[in-house]
Amino acid sequence: MMKIKTLTAALMLGAGLGFATEATDTLSLQLFRNLTENTEGNMAYSPTGVEAVLRQLKSYSAGETLAELSALPMSNKAATFNINTTQADALFVAKKLPLQPNVTDVVTLDFSQSAQAATTINKWFSKHTNGLINNLVQANDFSELTAFVAANALYLKEKWAFPFDPNNSFPGEFTLADGTTIEVNMMSRTAKYAAVKGEDWVAMALPYAASRRGGNNCYFIAIRPTKDARGFAANLSADQYQDIISRLRAAQHDGPATCRVIMPSFTVDGATLSLNDALKSAGLNRIFSYADFSKLTTAEDLYLSKVMQKCYVSVNEEGTEAAAATAAVANFRSLPRTVVMDRPFIWIIGDLSGNTTPLFMGIVEKP
Repeated sequence: MMKIKTLTAALMLGAGLGFATEATDTLSLQLFRNLTENTEGNMAYSPTGVEAVLRQLKSYSAGETLAELSALPMSNKAATFNINTTQADALFVAKKLPLQPNVTDVVTLDFSQSAQAATTINKWFSKHTNGLINNLVQANDFSELTAFVAANALYLKEKWAFPFDPNNSFPGEFTLADGTTIEVNMMSRTAKYAAVKGEDWVAMALPYAASRRGGNNCYFIAIRPTKDARGFAANLSADQYQDIISRLRAAQHDGPATCRVIMPSFTVDGATLSLNDALKSAGLNRIFSYADFSKLTTAEDLYLSKVMQKCYVSVNEEGTEAAAATAAVANFRSLPRTVVMDRPFIWIIGDLSGNTTPLFMGIVEKP
C-alpha cells in the first residue's frame, strides 16, 4: 500500500445521479476548514475525538467556561454508527490537584516527572488504538504546572460491503496539486454505489459491511473537486456539505447505480495537530487564559493550555483501519502554594483580631 500526496480520490463514475438536502453539526466543518488552511500535504483529523474531549471538559466546567463550551456549534452527543469502533475516555490528574468529592474515576500522575507521565499516557493511547498511535504527547507537553489531561481514543476497523479484489488493482497515475503525476496502487471495483455530480465536484459513498447491523449506516465518502482540492476544502460551507451528503443519501435511497470506482489505497500517519487556533476561531477564547473547572476541582487558577490530536488512517482493498488520539491539557497559571509543617511548629487556636486571648497555644516538636 502506497502513501500518496493528497487525500482526494481518483474516481471514475458511471451513470445514475440523485438529488436532495439536510443539516449537520458545523463545528466539525469549522475545524476542518481551519486545519486545511493551516496544514500542508496529507491531513487527517477526527471530529468525534475532538468533540469527545470537549464534552469531557464541559462536564467538569461551570460559569463562563461552561457557557463558552456550550456555545460551540457541535452536536449534543456523538452519533451511534454501526461499524466496528471502540472509544475510550480518561482523565489524568496531577497528584496535587484537589478533586471534588464525587470525582473518582481518574489516573493520578506526577507531571513534574514529565517523561514518565508522557509514557503512561502514550501507553494508554496505544492500548486503546490497537497500537496505531503511541506517541501523541511528549515530555515537554507537561511540567509541574500541569493540572490534568483529558484524553479520548478512537479506533475503527471495518471491511467494505463490496471488497476490492487485489487482482484488479493496478499501478496508476495520480495527479498532484501542482500538476505532476506519481504512480500509486489503484484499486478498482464495479458495484452498486451512490454517486452524484455537482457543478465542480463528483462524489460517491462506499458502504461498509456493517450496513447489515443496527445503528447509522456508515460510508467512506469520497469527494473529488474538479480542481484545487485544498481550496475547495478550505471553503467547504455547511450548506455545500449538506447538499453533497443529501444528494448521496437520496441516491442511496433511490437505489444505487452500477458504477466503477477507481481509487488509490492510501495511508495517512498524520503529524500531531495543535487544535488551539482552530478552536479559538470556532469561539473558544477565554478558556485558554482562564477556565472554571469547578465541577472537577476546587483549584481556581487554571486555564486550558493545549488541545492536540494525532490520527492514523489506512484504506486498502479489504476496508479501512483508523485511529485517533486526542488530548486536552489544563495547567495551573502558577504553582499552588504548598506550606509544609515538616519540622517543629507553633500552633494557636483563636481568632485573627490580634487583641483577644487565644483559646489554646502550643508547640509540636514530635508529632
